[in-house]
Amino acid sequence: MKALLLAALLVSGCATGLNDTTLEEARQSLKNYGLSRCLLENLPRDDSALREDLASASRAYHFMGKGRHQILQDEESLNTLHDPYQATRNFVVARYPAAGSAMKAGNGNSAFHACLTIYNSAEFDEFVRTQDAYLP
Repeated sequence: MKALLLAALLVSGCATGLNDTTLEEARQSLKNYGLSRCLLENLPRDDSALREDLASASRAYHFMGKGRHQILQDEESLNTLHDPYQATRNFVVARYPAAGSAMKAGNGNSAFHACLTIYNSAEFDEFVRTQDAYLP
C-alpha cells in the first residue's frame, strides 16, 4: 500500500513539473511572437532577408504555427472573441513609441533596442501571464 501511495505521489509530482514547464514554454513562445511582431512592424518596409525571416518567425510562433495559445471564437458566428496573438501584437505596437530609443546620430530610432526594451519589461511579462486563460 505504501509503495502504491509513493508511486502515485511521484507520478503526480512529475505531472506538475511537466505542466509548469509547458506553461513557461507557452509564455516564452508568446513573448517571442511579440518580439518578432514588434521588429516586423517597426523595421523599414523593404524586401530584405531580415523581414522575410521575421515574418517566418512570427508565423511559426503564431497559433497556426507552433503557438500554444488558443484563439477564442463564438461557436455559432465564428467571430473572434479573443486572439492572444493579436492582443500581443497590439501590446507591443502600443508600447513602441514610449520605448523608442533615439540613435546618437539622430537619424531615427533603434527598433531592435526599443523592441528588446519591451520584451524584457516586467509589464510585458505581466501581460503575457494574463493570456494564460487561453491555454488549452
